[in-house]
Amino acid sequence: MASGKITLAAAMAALVVAALLPATASAAAYTVGDGSGWDLGIDYTAWAKGKKFRVGDTLEFLYSLGEAEHNVVVVDATSYASCSVPSNAPTFTSGDDTITLTAPGEWFFICGIEGHCQDGMYLDINVH
Repeated sequence: MASGKITLAAAMAALVVAALLPATASAAAYTVGDGSGWDLGIDYTAWAKGKKFRVGDTLEFLYSLGEAEHNVVVVDATSYASCSVPSNAPTFTSGDDTITLTAPGEWFFICGIEGHCQDGMYLDINVH
C-alpha cells in the first residue's frame, strides 16, 4: 500500500510539473519594430505599448549594416536617459541580434551610433 501512495504522489507531482510547462514553453519572440526593424524614424515606445514582455521572451533586432549602420547596446537607466554608451555595455553588431530577457524589471536598449539614440533609436520595456 505504501508504494501505491508514492506512485500516486509521483503522478500528482508529474501532473503539476506538466501543468507548469506550457507557461515556460510559451516564451514569445518579438521582432523589435515589426517589419520596420531597428532603424531611425520608428516610434519604439508605441511599438512596445500593449505588449506584455515576460522572462524567457526574446527580442530580435533586425537592421542594415550598410550606409546607415546601427547596433544594439544594453544600458542602464542613467545611460538610457543620457543616450550614452558605457565602456562595458553589452553591444551587438550582427544586424540580426536576438536577446533573451533573462530577468524581470526594466530593460533599456539604445543604438550606440552617434546621434541615433537622440534621433529615437531607443527602447525601454518592463519585463514581468
